Amino acid sequence: QHQDKLYIKYETFAGAVDDFFFHIGGQKRAIRAEAAEAAALEKLQKVKRDQERRVKSLLREQDKLKQDAQLVETHAEDVDKALSVINSALDSGMDWDALDQLVEVEQENGNPIALLIK
Repeated sequence: QHQDKLYIKYETFAGAVDDFFFHIGGQKRAIRAEAAEAAALEKLQKVKRDQERRVKSLLREQDKLKQDAQLVETHAEDVDKALSVINSALDSGMDWDALDQLVEVEQENGNPIALLIK
């Protein structure tokens, strides 16, 4: 049934076995190398995805900080007034709890500068 097939003739059975295991070992090494390459590529893709996620997160944070900075610039005069009131209260010996209560009272009274403090 195998007369028409190509074959290799070996002088000894040991030579045939050696050649067989040599080729099997080569195939195993090739499979391990392919698996290592696939693992390295997967790791690279994971790092790329993580870096892209970080970049997007940093861009969102940058946009938020720009918006906050623009708000501070727009209300710079009011921010300076609020800081001045807070610093003078602290300089006069007021503690943080009392300052917090003062801000709450002024917010309830509708003080526009106090309403800026959150």
